[in-house]
Amino acid sequence: MAFERLVSARLRKELETVAEAHRGVLGYVVHFRKHDEWALRLGDEPFPTASTIKLAILCTAMERIDQGTLKYSDTREYTDQDKRGGAGFIQNYKLGTKLEVKELLHLMITVSDNTATAMMIRWLGAMEINGWLERHGFMQTRLLSQLPPEQTALKTLAEKWGLGMTTPREMVRLMEQIADNQAASPSACDEMRRILTHQYFNDLIAKQCPPWVSVASKSGAVNKSRSDVGLIRSSQGEITLALLTKENVDESWTDTNEAELAIKKISAAIWKYDNPRVGWSQPKQL
Repeated sequence: MAFERLVSARLRKELETVAEAHRGVLGYVVHFRKHDEWALRLGDEPFPTASTIKLAILCTAMERIDQGTLKYSDTREYTDQDKRGGAGFIQNYKLGTKLEVKELLHLMITVSDNTATAMMIRWLGAMEINGWLERHGFMQTRLLSQLPPEQTALKTLAEKWGLGMTTPREMVRLMEQIADNQAASPSACDEMRRILTHQYFNDLIAKQCPPWVSVASKSGAVNKSRSDVGLIRSSQGEITLALLTKENVDESWTDTNEAELAIKKISAAIWKYDNPRVGWSQPKQL
């Protein structure tokens, strides 16, 4: 593992205090790219991805579009086998509705539509998505849903991790590949960054920054896990961060969920550390 230059002891202590108080396991990797400074906790520990694995599905689709084997305008029919509950709108559509790739990708990311996700996995293939991850150097991040019958080892992992598994370090690297035009062509990465700045679920990393700051992000949530991955771009430079939790005691689906509050505290501390002279404070929430 390469040496990372750490951020100030003050910030490290502030982040560690939040993490240690959390009733569960909280890991993070934060990279202040301008000065190449890092804050790390359990950076190589495996965590459930929940919906953050949708980043890998997006990247795989964009690579296919680059290659010309998929088009934004291609359509797929919504069938009963695709229907998923939870987040998203497509579950309420009429069966047989035809949806374009562009629509599916935008809904999968911006409103975390689970049915759009299932449709894209079926379209691309779960092992093709995992192949994209492996080719791009991600050895611990895997999609674990809609696997072929012969993938017994991955199916065993799915029983533990759910939709996918990853580490804080690999999620930061994935976001940086998108930021640096390494996940696909420059035009495809540009489009991915635009999609990722249009989040409906923006209460975690994004809301701890002023509204004029660009935040590309993807969150994930299941009962025992809350996570968010982001790329913050401000006048001070770029920050990439992955804040992941697991084994949470608080499984509530409210604004006071303990893991979400911890992610907010850490995100706010990171913003303030990098932008101490910005005269902005978060207004009282609705």
